[in-house]
Amino acid sequence: MRRALGWLAEVTLDNAAGAVYGTVMLGVLLAAEDPVNVGYTDTIGAALVVLALYWLTHLYTYTLGTRLRTGEPLNTRVFWRSCIHELPVVEGALLPLVVLLVSWAAGASVSTGVTIATWTAAIAILVLEFIAGWRSHLGLERLWLQAVMGTLIGFAIIGLKLLLH
Repeated sequence: MRRALGWLAEVTLDNAAGAVYGTVMLGVLLAAEDPVNVGYTDTIGAALVVLALYWLTHLYTYTLGTRLRTGEPLNTRVFWRSCIHELPVVEGALLPLVVLLVSWAAGASVSTGVTIATWTAAIAILVLEFIAGWRSHLGLERLWLQAVMGTLIGFAIIGLKLLLH
């Protein structure tokens, strides 16, 4: 189990952009969601469909880019390497999705669950930025400065929710 988690962490570090895209994509979807008119099953279903489409789009573009860059034909090796490279898109979306599922299991209203999951996505981006700063061994003052971008993206997700609802 420890080795599997280490491997997943390494995959995520190799494509941190994918993790950010997955988190932001799900956060934006949930921010735009109208929880008054849909239930948990529709919300989670929409999240899974959009996540699958987003992951497939990233998979396709990465595979195409690899093939264009290397001249290698599409084959099983290229396909699986691309699947692994784009796995962080799914990983990034998992935390808000799990929070949504836990909210449903806990009996929270759809509106509350969507709000908590949206905030989770926004906070996850900020946490990733802090982890990057911490790994850089920055002092607290410089760490906060670097966290500004993560904060702006997180606020944009929350701002979208407030704007639409």
